[in-house]
Amino acid sequence: MRVKAFTIMEVTITMLVAGLLIGITYSVYSIVIQSYRSFEDKNERMIVLVSLDRVIKRDFDRADSILRESDGVTLIDNGHIVEYAFYPDFILRKTGKIDTFKVKNQNWITSFENTPVNELQTTTEQNRVDQLDFTIIFENEKIPYHYHKLYSSENLIQRNPNALN
Repeated sequence: MRVKAFTIMEVTITMLVAGLLIGITYSVYSIVIQSYRSFEDKNERMIVLVSLDRVIKRDFDRADSILRESDGVTLIDNGHIVEYAFYPDFILRKTGKIDTFKVKNQNWITSFENTPVNELQTTTEQNRVDQLDFTIIFENEKIPYHYHKLYSSENLIQRNPNALN
């Protein structure tokens, strides 16, 4: 009596093909997972950049007055104070709580009516700014950030009452 069965050679070839398919599938899976994680990490870092931009724009628009400080700027809105401090590896936003934006930045520059305000002056009015510029370093690329405050006429007249004469 003869029993139908696979030979050892057939079983070995089948196992070899299955092993190759499993190896290729695992390699492709590893590459896809690594790409996805890289994509997720980059998106998380981009979210920080977009959030920082959105928050600074909002604070600039709301502010009645923006003042230069030794390590950043202070934005005043009806007595509500928001401070930004610039450090090489992060930017702090201080209100009732502290937000830390972990971004490498450099060259923060403030000015008022296109005149640089580089150092603290003796009076508050001399420290007023209407423009903030800085550069973010993201994945070895420099991204310039620029914010400009348009003060109202009323605000500028309060600043300099002699402007009416």
